[in-house]
Amino acid sequence: MTGLRLLVASLLAWVAGCAPMPDLEITRDFVRAQEAFDRAEAPEDFLQAAAIYQGILDRGFVSGVVLYNQGNAYLRAGQRGRAIASYRQARRYLPREARLEANLELALGRDIDAASSAGLWDQIFFWQDRSSPREKLLLTAALSLLTAAFLLWGWLGGRVGARRATWVTLGLTLVLGISAGRDWSRFDRIESGVVGESVEARKGNGLSYQPAFTAPLEEGTEFVVLERRGSWLRLRLPNGLEGWIEETAAVVY
Repeated sequence: MTGLRLLVASLLAWVAGCAPMPDLEITRDFVRAQEAFDRAEAPEDFLQAAAIYQGILDRGFVSGVVLYNQGNAYLRAGQRGRAIASYRQARRYLPREARLEANLELALGRDIDAASSAGLWDQIFFWQDRSSPREKLLLTAALSLLTAAFLLWGWLGGRVGARRATWVTLGLTLVLGISAGRDWSRFDRIESGVVGESVEARKGNGLSYQPAFTAPLEEGTEFVVLERRGSWLRLRLPNGLEGWIEETAAVVY
């Protein structure tokens, strides 16, 4: 039975967006983290499960299932900020997971689609977050090959239908390519973060600077990292306001 659980856990973590097939040690840690979560009763117990999942991630094995389970552990431990960070990263690999969306909404304490639905980009590319970057890249590559095949067919045979099909597949390839490029910008070029504990933002990178806002930033506040100076982060909030906080008070990804 133990061997079967290891096999199932290994396949589950691999299929749900990750690097290579997990080795035996990673699979055992994955099962150990699940068992620790199932046995957990107090917040510190859930934090232990989250730490095991973090150990898996630190070894370079990035999986939507691992991140999602880690988010659940942080949420049960009462650490909303860290839960949001884990869920946000898991969304990249599990874009259609309803339970993930529900738990993220619970951690945020608001409708997660309220802000994104207002933007022009999100109205045009309404399907942007319904597929993973990996899926978009694979589909873009497949459409590129299909476009080349139609182009060659039309050039050799002079068929009007082939030429029309070429334009259609070329258009779809460009749209998917733009969408994949936006994913790269959001996930790889831009560094995001979440406030892990209530913290006073400053007007500069030091405690000697005046507070940047009239109230401390609450746990779970999301931001974009603009600059780093030592252990301090210059951040921009969703409303456009900027300030500095110590990195120890946030989770950056």
